[in-house]
Amino acid sequence: MSATPAHVRRFADPATGEVHEYVDLDGSRRSAYSFPGGFTAVSNRTGLQILSKESGLTPSDRDVLALHVHGPEQRGDVLRWPRARMSEYLGISVRTVAAAIKRLTKAGYLIEAERHGRVIYYKVSPHHASRVGGEQQRQDAAAHRIPVVPGSPEKKGRTA
Repeated sequence: MSATPAHVRRFADPATGEVHEYVDLDGSRRSAYSFPGGFTAVSNRTGLQILSKESGLTPSDRDVLALHVHGPEQRGDVLRWPRARMSEYLGISVRTVAAAIKRLTKAGYLIEAERHGRVIYYKVSPHHASRVGGEQQRQDAAAHRIPVVPGSPEKKGRTA
C-alpha cells in the first residue's frame, strides 16, 4: 500500500482574519482540522443536569447559557453583548433574555464579570465552563459557589 501525501488547504476566517488549515491526511473521508483560538472546558456532569427535563431550566435559559459559554466575541470569558443583541441573535425577546439571565445568575451558572454604570456583563461560572488555564481555573472555582440546577431535589428540599 503506497502512502499518499497529505493535502493541506488554507483558508482565512473573514471575520477575524485568522488562517485555518484543512488537512486531508490520507485522501479518504477521514479529515483533521486545525482551528487555532480559544478552548472552552465544559463540565459534562453539569451540562447533563442542565439538559434534564427535571432541571427547571427553559430552552431559552439553555440558549442564553450556551451563548455565554461559546461567546462569539473570542475576547475571553465575558460576553459583552447588550440584551437586545442577544435576543436578536437567539430569536427570543429581550424580556426572555433578561429573565433567563436572572434565573441563571440565581442558580450560579452566570456570575457578574463587569459593571459599567447600569450595564452588567456576565460570564459563566468556572465550575461549568472556562477558557483559562488549569491553575487560574482552580483559583476562579474556589472563589465562586458551585451552581445548583434549579429543579434539583437538593434545591427543593426533597430527599430521594
